[in-house]
Amino acid sequence: MKIVFVTLCLALSVLAQETYETDNDNFDISEVLGNERLLSSYAKCLLNKGPCIPEVKNLKEKLPEALATRCAKCTEKQKQTGKQVAKEIKKNHPEIWQQLVAMYDSEGKYQQAWGDFLKE
Repeated sequence: MKIVFVTLCLALSVLAQETYETDNDNFDISEVLGNERLLSSYAKCLLNKGPCIPEVKNLKEKLPEALATRCAKCTEKQKQTGKQVAKEIKKNHPEIWQQLVAMYDSEGKYQQAWGDFLKE
């Protein structure tokens, strides 16, 4: 019985570590989306055209994996925020959206999966 309990605890701890850090989950993304200067600064970071603050640098490091796995390690809050950001940028800043797509999905491998993800 102890072995089953220990195995279950180990499995749960591994599963718990299978999500991205939640340090920035309470970040107010609407502040960035409503501020052209901030949005431009963040976009420049993601596009390797400007400096990065730590939060955006962290996102930038995780973005390729999140795209490839359809955000499998994202928390529900991170998924909601990602959808909000993607929809807003795609709709209101298509030039930034096109640059991001060209950089992070130049071959179009993730277009269908992410289109479906954004519809959820």
